[in-house]
Amino acid sequence: MDLSAKNKWILLIFSAAAGFINGFLGGGGGVIAVALLLSVLKLHQKYAQATALLVVLPLTAVSAAVYIFKDSVDWIPTLWTTLGVVVGGIVGALALNRLKGNVAKLIFALVLIAGGVKMFF
Repeated sequence: MDLSAKNKWILLIFSAAAGFINGFLGGGGGVIAVALLLSVLKLHQKYAQATALLVVLPLTAVSAAVYIFKDSVDWIPTLWTTLGVVVGGIVGALALNRLKGNVAKLIFALVLIAGGVKMFF
């Protein structure tokens, strides 16, 4: 895919914002990455979500290294949570590949809305 100079700058700036949010909040950078990939590159929802995961992976590793280096990790919950996240990630990736049409987009929107409402209350 050939990107215009303008789109390269848009991707760079908003990707930096996604990195900041992910490092600062411990997550959420992928949501920005998905929105960015949908709006700027016009990727299909499934490709945007898969691409965002790959983009956020090294970002998450770097952020995690900073927290580990600063001794800010409680290891017992981390190990149990990691086990659940790995299993859930595999199931979620397999499920995403089976969805048709705009179902992935609808589920993505509902999860974001539910998370926002939960945090509000």
